[in-house]
Amino acid sequence: MDHDRPHSREYDQDRDRRNVRDHEQDCHHDFRGRDSRDSRNSGDHQDSRHPRDLHEFRERERDPSTYARRTHDDTRDRDRPYGPPPPAAADDRARAVALHYNARPQATVVTRQDSPIYQLRCFNNWVKAVLFQTYLRRNDRVLDMGCGKGGDLQKYRQADIRELYAFDVADKSIDQATERFQTMRNARFRAQFRAVDCYNTSIEPHLPRDQGFDVVSMQFCMHYAFSSEQQVRQMLANVTARLRPGGFFIGTCPNANTIVRKLRHADGLEFGNSIYTVKFTQKDEYPVYGHEYSFRLVDAVDDCPEYLVHWPSFVKMAREYRLDPIAHQGFHHFYTQHIDRHRDLFVRMKVVTPDSPTLPADQWEAAGLYSIFAFQKTD
Repeated sequence: MDHDRPHSREYDQDRDRRNVRDHEQDCHHDFRGRDSRDSRNSGDHQDSRHPRDLHEFRERERDPSTYARRTHDDTRDRDRPYGPPPPAAADDRARAVALHYNARPQATVVTRQDSPIYQLRCFNNWVKAVLFQTYLRRNDRVLDMGCGKGGDLQKYRQADIRELYAFDVADKSIDQATERFQTMRNARFRAQFRAVDCYNTSIEPHLPRDQGFDVVSMQFCMHYAFSSEQQVRQMLANVTARLRPGGFFIGTCPNANTIVRKLRHADGLEFGNSIYTVKFTQKDEYPVYGHEYSFRLVDAVDDCPEYLVHWPSFVKMAREYRLDPIAHQGFHHFYTQHIDRHRDLFVRMKVVTPDSPTLPADQWEAAGLYSIFAFQKTD
């Protein structure tokens, strides 16, 4: 199915002006997932309650005493064995990713607006903002495994969360995220930042003993774990160890189906357009883990090694860690499903403007390389 990219007929400036005040009020005071029924895969589901509210309601009905014991905290997975120390090759891969992102300069507001992929960045931020509106609610405790330079801090503030633990493998990115938080006005939530390799080591030493989380977020970073099965398992162990029953594991990652389809249609081992390039070394075999490719995105990623996420295998493994899939959509599908309800936000986040009423075709194509996902932890 083809998806029309955002264009001028979706830019109703008068209507946006009429609605922007109400929408800003929603963004700042009521980020409680009114659209949860839209973003989940069960299209015939008509209950408008937050997904976690439905889980808690059903658990209370089944066994009130068990529910009472589990809602305080859930750390039963905390002492789960995490396997042997990572091999040297895994450490080398983690260092390569850390070096790449440490080397990226921190952009100012002016340089971001001058970026050749400015509208793509805005579109990606809109996707994340809608995802957060769907699965985060007031007073949530959030674990961000791959926070980068803190690009989602304002979204957490708007979601009115209570507490954030933010980890990333790149120490300089953590320094910048910390500074960003310290200079942020009206943060209204507590935050801790740590340089941690969440794919090769346990995060337990970096968390208080009884700390539990309502949401674990991994934005544009989960695919780096797919260099090996061991790293994916360590990542999932870290995700689920402190995630409460009914809590959500949400994120964004490259869409392997789209990437493989483009590779098979390419004449050689690479494809792309004016702003991005994807290069493979072969296209005869497609291993589940360690299927590496090189990715370049103008003004963002410089030939960084990345890995395909074999989604059926990941879903199967996630179930071993008590994580059930509830959403998986490409960005183009996600846009089509949510634009009507979030058109004001789309404009306020400057994905389209009067001067640029259309998302450029090359940036729209690049956006189609990615997917959103959501899992819910079972009892």
